[in-house]
Amino acid sequence: MFKKSIGFILICTLLITLTACGPKRDTAQGTENAGTSNSNTAAQGNTEEAKPEKLVIWANDSEKELASIRTITSRFTAENGIEVEVVPVNAREQSKTFSLDGPAGRGPDLWWATHNSMGKNVLQGLAEPFDLDEETLKNYSEEAIQAVTIDGKIYNLPMVVETAVLFYNKKLLPEQPESWSDLEQFTSTFTNPSDNKYGFLIDGTNFYYTNMFMQGNGGYIFGYDKSTGYNIDDIGLNNEGSVKGANLIQSWFEKNYLPKSITGDVMDGLFKEGKVGAVISVPASLMNYADALKDDLGVAPIPKLDNGNRPPSFLGIKGWVLSPFSKNKEWAKKLALFMTNQASLENHFRVAGEVPATLGILTSDLITKDPYFSAVAEQSKYATPTPNNPEISQTWEPMKNAFVFLSQGNDAQEVLNEAVEQIKEQININNASAK
Repeated sequence: MFKKSIGFILICTLLITLTACGPKRDTAQGTENAGTSNSNTAAQGNTEEAKPEKLVIWANDSEKELASIRTITSRFTAENGIEVEVVPVNAREQSKTFSLDGPAGRGPDLWWATHNSMGKNVLQGLAEPFDLDEETLKNYSEEAIQAVTIDGKIYNLPMVVETAVLFYNKKLLPEQPESWSDLEQFTSTFTNPSDNKYGFLIDGTNFYYTNMFMQGNGGYIFGYDKSTGYNIDDIGLNNEGSVKGANLIQSWFEKNYLPKSITGDVMDGLFKEGKVGAVISVPASLMNYADALKDDLGVAPIPKLDNGNRPPSFLGIKGWVLSPFSKNKEWAKKLALFMTNQASLENHFRVAGEVPATLGILTSDLITKDPYFSAVAEQSKYATPTPNNPEISQTWEPMKNAFVFLSQGNDAQEVLNEAVEQIKEQININNASAK
């Protein structure tokens, strides 16, 4: 029953093809912008590459992020005499767009990506590795470097980190919940689905959120070794720990703590109306919640499980990718390093509200004394990087379907066994077609 249902959904998914279109920009941007250099100007720093007149970067099209990046790059221009053209391109579209524009000579010198997309990007030849010295590497945690490393090479220079945290309403929960037992105790008396009142809400069929409860109990996605990377032949999504975590989430459905179907918009709306004690969401939700709840909003790390472990949410790294098609790679690298230095990251935090990836700022008063973002920094200590190998893309849909079946009362072990089988089949299909 499970196999037929999941298989049908996966077949439908395979029939959908995505097409990408380039961002709006002047036709003059193209190869001329990415490759323009002034051979009469002496190169600076530890490079013999001539100084270009201009560098082109793609930044996410968020208004606040653009404002920050434009301020940072204007400082780079003032110091180095190189114009930086900042082209707004939606972060979710950059990889697809660059796969067309980069090889065609219309791409930028640097573009913006999440670390978990890098396996596919490297496989397609869309990223140039960064050659970083030890002093630069010391700025980052071991987990951050793991996230951006493929086959021993770093393909994404981290700028910001993000991970899920607990947002709670201080009117309903005056004290920060320290454990899930505490939160469930409150939930058992507060929840009234007929009045849309819930002790806590989480998207219980979204693997981005459900994975932390599986992993916190001993589950894992792919086996990982520092020297060899992710092992796609070792999938731990149906082991004892994963089943235990899945059973925990299933119990929330059975107790009516979680509705069987809920969208992020509905969850956000109920939380802002004061009908939900706590929700798990990403830092991007902060301003939305703060505008509604004001001083009643609290932010905390994910409460601990009964085993004493804090659920390891996914750690996401966003940063700069060096184009292999750039004619100014050394200067593009200099720009990437400039945009990730301490002054630039402090500016980005204040303007864009994104948490810097470097250890120095993560542990600074700027972050640790912030009433909201300090929780993001704290939770990031327990977070684990989303796998960056291409095969991670084959896990999302089967695991989402698995939790749909779990919400309907199906056996956790059976459902997860079926999901892992589907993941393996999908990986085999994609790897065979790639040869």
